[in-house]
Amino acid sequence: MTWYTMMPYHLMFPEEGNDQTAQNVILYNNIPVLVERTGDETKIVQIMSTDPFHYLREDCQPGMTLRNL
Repeated sequence: MTWYTMMPYHLMFPEEGNDQTAQNVILYNNIPVLVERTGDETKIVQIMSTDPFHYLREDCQPGMTLRNL
């Protein structure tokens, strides 16, 4: 079986006992993004959208820290 996806391998097939940082795909301003949660901080790792205009938005860029999540 072949899967064509933008999701990283470690998110599709998580390993048991891998407790580094929690990464999840969430909707932020109706844009699917991969976020990394460490303690009280949530940071955008990757934009998972196929819409090219989502990559131009300044309010949703990789490396940004999200508040109120």
